[in-house]
Amino acid sequence: MVKFLLLALAFGLANAHAQLEGKWFTTAIAADNADTIEEGGPLRLYARELACIEACNKLEITFYIKANDQCTKTKVVANRQADGKYRSQCKYGIWELSLNKSIVVEGDNIFSPVYATPEFIIFSCHNVNRTGRTTNLIYA
Repeated sequence: MVKFLLLALAFGLANAHAQLEGKWFTTAIAADNADTIEEGGPLRLYARELACIEACNKLEITFYIKANDQCTKTKVVANRQADGKYRSQCKYGIWELSLNKSIVVEGDNIFSPVYATPEFIIFSCHNVNRTGRTTNLIYA
């Protein structure tokens, strides 16, 4: 039974990678550190497009970050690791005129699709920010 479940998981993950490319829109986000995904939080992302590069060994993610009622379009390229998960190290900033400060969002992210259909993808993500704080997330 265990072998069957492992085979089913492997098939599911392989199928999920095959269905990544295209236009996507964030519909739900969950995190164990809720402050990171609140309105204006550093991990509250609004996905727009996923593009496979080099047979999905690299994944380009286009998304928006919203800060102070303004959205900034961002692209990140993640590399697929030996275990099939993707890894990106992000550092990007948004200058907030009204707050007169720069908001810097950065971190080490390891993520993978855990379920995919032609209409829907669920990603699990593990983020470690520059201070060492870890956050586990689900993006759908």
